[in-house]
Amino acid sequence: MVETSDNTMLSNGIVKDNKFFPKKNLQSGTIRIVLTTECNYKCKYCFAEGEQDKQIRIIPLEKLKPVLKTAKEFGINKVKLTGGEPLLYPEMEELLEYIREIEIPYVDLTTNISLLNKKNIERLNRYHVNALTLSLNTLEKEKYQYLSGFSNFELIKENLEKTIQKFKGKIRVNCIIFDEKYNDKDYQSIIHLCQENNLGIRLIEPSIVDGLHITYTKEKFEEFIQKLKKKADRVIESDCNSVEYLFFGNWYLTIMHSLCDNKICEACQKYMYIRITSDFKLKPCLSRRDTEVPINLENEETIQNSFIEAINYMGVGI
Repeated sequence: MVETSDNTMLSNGIVKDNKFFPKKNLQSGTIRIVLTTECNYKCKYCFAEGEQDKQIRIIPLEKLKPVLKTAKEFGINKVKLTGGEPLLYPEMEELLEYIREIEIPYVDLTTNISLLNKKNIERLNRYHVNALTLSLNTLEKEKYQYLSGFSNFELIKENLEKTIQKFKGKIRVNCIIFDEKYNDKDYQSIIHLCQENNLGIRLIEPSIVDGLHITYTKEKFEEFIQKLKKKADRVIESDCNSVEYLFFGNWYLTIMHSLCDNKICEACQKYMYIRITSDFKLKPCLSRRDTEVPINLENEETIQNSFIEAINYMGVGI
């Protein structure tokens, strides 16, 4: 007879408060980690992964290891590394080595491109990083500096070219359509760059984050998307109405509408993923702060309980 008291670990899951949580409970299979809040940019559009203060924090690897191990038990098979700027994380090599050691098969790193020099590209290849997500919202030098606070646009172009040539995994661009200096041609140039080099691109609608002001123009986003749809050979929608794929021949781009603005809370567990914040909390909802769960590192059981509490907050509505 199986004991069903609190915190029972079964062969394929956990029982907590007489409720069964299968190891595959995190259906998206993805966890996103804010490794550090440190960044060499000062982007006007940055929402800092929903974190409000500007303190510099770095998650120590020794604290992260047992959490990643538990995350895998709950069905995590993809890790997204972000920041701040994750390439400033001092224990990056050791982290990538550990992720491979516990056999999490997929790693995606989001970067602002400025640190993608030859050394870092070789390091990412050496540890078999599967994908790079490059933040790029303009190809105009002056506008790039205005938006990011980073002045060396020639370095960005050089690193981008080097990355396309040398990185062995998948490359895609994240482009947020939001700013008051909106220009169709600027975004068309980024799309053309990606199509020409067979890169993925996601055109992203800014989300509203609780307590955090973001400059955005949602009407411009929708206006631009409608123009693209008229030119596309084929448009494929998703069952959540928040993702669309626009095909131009054999190449396609992805449209990311705001999941949270669309209030698909009932499907949250299926589509969304939990974040580990820089102050070491599990964040199940990007738009909220009151559902964040501090990770209790006392032992394996307390870490499991932290995950269970966070999972229970997913899809509760806003």
